[in-house]
Amino acid sequence: MPIIRLDGARVHYTDSGGTGRPVIFLHGGFGSSSELWQRTIDALPSGFRGLAIDNFLRSDAPPGGYTITSLACRVAAFIDRLELDRPIIVGHSMGGVVTQMTAVRYPEKLGGIVLVCTGPSMTNHALGRALLGQLETEGIDTMREISAHWFRELPQPFFDGYVERAKAAPLSAMIDIQASLIETDMRPHLPNVGLPALIVWGAHDAGRTMEHAQRLLDGLRNSVLAEMTESGHSPMLETPEAFDAAFHGFLNSIPE
Repeated sequence: MPIIRLDGARVHYTDSGGTGRPVIFLHGGFGSSSELWQRTIDALPSGFRGLAIDNFLRSDAPPGGYTITSLACRVAAFIDRLELDRPIIVGHSMGGVVTQMTAVRYPEKLGGIVLVCTGPSMTNHALGRALLGQLETEGIDTMREISAHWFRELPQPFFDGYVERAKAAPLSAMIDIQASLIETDMRPHLPNVGLPALIVWGAHDAGRTMEHAQRLLDGLRNSVLAEMTESGHSPMLETPEAFDAAFHGFLNSIPE
């Protein structure tokens, strides 16, 4: 599990290795980590190299603090540091907003984007706001209850490990990035993004509803929707076969 320095901060990431086209995976908030993407990385089709950045665990804070913009800058620096050629960026939940910000600020560095159970703003996302308040008042002890919202059915034994890792993440970092997420509105900027975009939506997602996915579809002119009919907020783990079918099809559709 390599560690590099980006803008003076240590950043941990996982890397499947090889010389295939790079795919960078970004986890969500509330203490999530690169482990969220390990199954997806292991299932990548031949010709692709999977890399997943850790932002809470094993890594230092970005120099600008835990904000959506700072994490997007980290992605750009990661691409430059590893000399990655137009990677596809895949972001889940909060990581999907970081992906949008990266695509707006650094479109020339990217080959495409995948937005999983996310949206361009927190408008009409009462659950996300409520969970931030719960984390602020109850602290780390509430992580199991918060984490249960990310799955329609809890995937064991993965879920227990997920909760333990989330409880090890810095509380202040989780609060700061969620506050930044609430303040961020990507809607005015999406029409400037011409990259190929896959929008993945879980039909049973209690937080990021079809309204959020539709805003992405309306704003991103080169986007397509993949609906995961049996999934909640984390289709890459809840319905992996359906997710992989849509995801791999999109990867293979992007020209070199």
